[in-house]
Amino acid sequence: MTRTRGVIIGLSLVLLAAVPALAQPITVAWGNDGWQTAVGSSQIDLSIYPLAGLFGAGATFSPTIVSLGGVALSAGSLGSIDTLLERPAPSVLYSTFPETHTFPVALKAMRLRGSVTVTPAGGSPTTYTLTVALSEAGSGSGTITAKREVADGGHFDSSFPVQPKLVFVNGSTRLELDCGYTSACPTNITLSSTNNCWVVAHGPNNFDPAAKGITNIAAGIAVDGTFDGVNDYTTVGKKPAAAPGLEFHTGFNPIPPFNACLDTVHSHAVYSLTHKTKTPTDCATSTDTTQGTSAAVRSKAGTVIVRQPFCTTVATPTSPAPSDPVPIKPVGDN
Repeated sequence: MTRTRGVIIGLSLVLLAAVPALAQPITVAWGNDGWQTAVGSSQIDLSIYPLAGLFGAGATFSPTIVSLGGVALSAGSLGSIDTLLERPAPSVLYSTFPETHTFPVALKAMRLRGSVTVTPAGGSPTTYTLTVALSEAGSGSGTITAKREVADGGHFDSSFPVQPKLVFVNGSTRLELDCGYTSACPTNITLSSTNNCWVVAHGPNNFDPAAKGITNIAAGIAVDGTFDGVNDYTTVGKKPAAAPGLEFHTGFNPIPPFNACLDTVHSHAVYSLTHKTKTPTDCATSTDTTQGTSAAVRSKAGTVIVRQPFCTTVATPTSPAPSDPVPIKPVGDN
């Protein structure tokens, strides 16, 4: 009996010693997230928008479903990021796994672009550059529900409202439809996604965003999220100085070697058919085939390493110029 009890006690001690390693707590810091939208990976259906006020009754659009791609919000400071979100405080503590938490998220800036030819009733066709940005009325707050499934992360679902502004530009002509101020626009527009990967930086298994070339988001970058030539949002940073915890990153498998997940698909319901995004990796090296070795070794091997300056040292000008020209709106337009 004594011998058997000793075996049981010994086994219990082994199990107890293993639990803390498996359940190492991690804290997800609040802050900004950025996405990049590939050309042609987003679409908008113009047939459901009240555009008669801009182009007159009976105007036709070619194509009706316009293919869009992302336009950098601030190329000198944010790289290729065209969609910017903020997860506000507080940070979120995961004590173990599996464990699920839901925290708020808000869309702060978006810039998607395509081209459409508009033919007014009885008139001649005109080709416009169409930019889809955020309404100047704001878009409200949504949620991210993130399940920690392994030591460094897991999968998440997200859902948040989008109020778009459609801007048609041809030369000096600029026509706008801001759905935040137009009741005839589609309602209940929601950007949602499911089963996407997330991982924390420098967690238990030391995921390193720099090694994956992930674009940095610093605090204090002024951004024109509504495409009106006025900077209406200032970034808080990927991990603000006041935010306890670890950086939250999407798009990478949380299990080493941390390979990229498939493109995220965001459904916009009637607003848009699909919106595919991915984590921007503007810091990725262009010809570095010896990853994991030191810079000195790579240099000796004759490897050329190219890194964008906003990835290592982020410039934060006090009043950056808008990244797109903004013509004057004609009187009487929405």
